[in-house]
Amino acid sequence: MNIKNTRVKHIIAASLCIFSATSSANIVRVDQVLGQLSPIEQRIEQTIERAQRLPLPVPVPQVSIDELKAKISEPISSLPNVLNININSQNTAFVEVELENGFRAIERQWLLMANSQQLNTLKQQNVTIVSVKNYNALNMSLVRFNVPQGVNSKSELLKALNLDESAILDRNHIYQAQTGEPSVKVTQNKPVAPYCTQSVKIGMIDSAINTKHSAFKGANITTQSFLPKGLSSPNLHGTAIAGLITGKGAKLNPLLGSAKLYSAEVFYRQSEYAQGATLFAIVEALDWLVSNKIPVINMSLTGPNNAILEASITAAIKQNGLIVAAAGNQGPASQPLYPGAYKSVIAVSAIDSKNHIYRWSNKGDYIDFTALGVNVVTSQSNGKFSRESGTSMAAPHVSVALSCLLLKHGNNKTKALNELTSLAVDLGEQGKDTTFGYGAIYPPKSAL
Repeated sequence: MNIKNTRVKHIIAASLCIFSATSSANIVRVDQVLGQLSPIEQRIEQTIERAQRLPLPVPVPQVSIDELKAKISEPISSLPNVLNININSQNTAFVEVELENGFRAIERQWLLMANSQQLNTLKQQNVTIVSVKNYNALNMSLVRFNVPQGVNSKSELLKALNLDESAILDRNHIYQAQTGEPSVKVTQNKPVAPYCTQSVKIGMIDSAINTKHSAFKGANITTQSFLPKGLSSPNLHGTAIAGLITGKGAKLNPLLGSAKLYSAEVFYRQSEYAQGATLFAIVEALDWLVSNKIPVINMSLTGPNNAILEASITAAIKQNGLIVAAAGNQGPASQPLYPGAYKSVIAVSAIDSKNHIYRWSNKGDYIDFTALGVNVVTSQSNGKFSRESGTSMAAPHVSVALSCLLLKHGNNKTKALNELTSLAVDLGEQGKDTTFGYGAIYPPKSAL
């Protein structure tokens, strides 16, 4: 292939990689796709040739070998518009659908924080009530129900149900695990010190953990599934997050010297590469963690703004808890993602070992801190160790640091947050900025 064709492929690879940052599954590698692009190459090449004959030449972007290798490593992913989540070949747990804004939800399923009057009103409408449940720790009641075909908006539903705008009502949205770039074989690891050595409670809402991994030998981990009966949680993402917090090994040092980890399993398998969690499962997980008096909850997941999610997080924080969330791996041009974008939630972006921002990190005025999240050594679900990247890998640093600071300050959230802010190393514009927040949080040279 001549140099012009090579540049065309570079352009296509870059475009495909940009697309990959906004999708979620059925991953195909860029290098597999390039071999099928000859007709597209020819059309683009012809366009470039015509442009080069114009008085003002059109420059062709130059892509270095290192940049191309990095882009080839990015996944291209997609999910079907309608996806059955099956318990087995005969039974379907639920059906998820893609919405017009690109987010996903359980088909025709909504959630309502209802009082007794609203519940009675709902029972008289043309809906199918799936469950009614009280969450004592969050001090809220939630009705899950299915609506008839054709009811597609909140305003339509409020009118149909004879409810006013004050009703806390929203779809049962799907939230995604913030999986980063493919793992790289571990060759060496720079040891890190734990944030503190005392026994500390910490929670995570994620996928299952491979607790049989050698990294968790002797670890204190309590797990609870919030998936429908018969539906199991994959242990890919959760194993990596738990490994950072409490995993030990020749190639892995835990961020907490002695953790009491409470792991809420909410993610189910959407495809070989993608994991989703229903909002309903996330609310149940929050209630369980709050009931166990977990001071800090790590949520390495993202999705749309949702009235039920915001209300349940607000309720959890009122019970003297703190929530830390990954900012998201959709790139600097992405719209805000939640729960990280809520003001009450601590959003964490990712940097590499040279303090460069992770190229797929979200940006925005909601970013609070950043931490090491590129080529981070952690445990794999297959029993091995690997290097992983993404804001998911960065969030546990802040969750762990806050857990230690809360212990130090007698569970005083204001003092803990103030000290965390004072420990942050300012990397961007002076003061809080949209890339690094208040700055980077690093493992201390001595325990906090």
